[in-house]
Amino acid sequence: MIFKVGERELHFDEEKKEISYEDKVFTPSVRSYGDMKSLYKLLDNSLEDDFWLYYMFRDVYFSAEDRNIFKENLLRYDITILVPKIIGKEQNKTYGHFHPVSKDENTFQEVYEVLSWQAIYFEQSKEKCIFTPTFAWEKTVMKSWFWHVSINPSSDNYLVMANIIDDTFSANYGEYKDKKWWNYYYENGDWILNPAYQDIWISESKEKSSWTNMYDDFLSHPEKYNFLHF
Repeated sequence: MIFKVGERELHFDEEKKEISYEDKVFTPSVRSYGDMKSLYKLLDNSLEDDFWLYYMFRDVYFSAEDRNIFKENLLRYDITILVPKIIGKEQNKTYGHFHPVSKDENTFQEVYEVLSWQAIYFEQSKEKCIFTPTFAWEKTVMKSWFWHVSINPSSDNYLVMANIIDDTFSANYGEYKDKKWWNYYYENGDWILNPAYQDIWISESKEKSSWTNMYDDFLSHPEKYNFLHF
């Protein structure tokens, strides 16, 4: 599979499970079904625990100069690839997380960009849930005081997405681990209430943008991303 970051063509080798660009090769951390199965509404007995659901390529850069700019600004560029898969009745999803409280007493934010296909970004606070359908080259910001998770709504296409985040970030998984994931499960285009929660307001967000690809935009204007600092 080929996808682009700006004008750069990156190759994802599905057999080797790696991304390559020119002479660079990136290897992932992974989430397997065994890591994730406690967060699905229904188990899938056809899957082995070591089946890989998504790949996390952290700290991606394309030159030493690029890397220095990211490091000087204490930020990190990651690429995540979600396989097309239905587990039970749910589309493949990430584990999700909550951000710790930052120095200004807010939880810090994170910006995502879809590089190939489509994502549904789901955010949840104590009062409401927001979902944002996001297509290739569109970007959206994960808000303060919201947990967030990414969903691949396709059973046929890999979702490739990137994020920029504070390099000192450490995920907080919070109470949702005990409640078997979030307030709603996503099943075939419908939001199904998780019985561990009350039924609260859920709405679609239009807050997304499609300016210049995020990687090059950051290199040209790193100061624009200061709001991401922990």
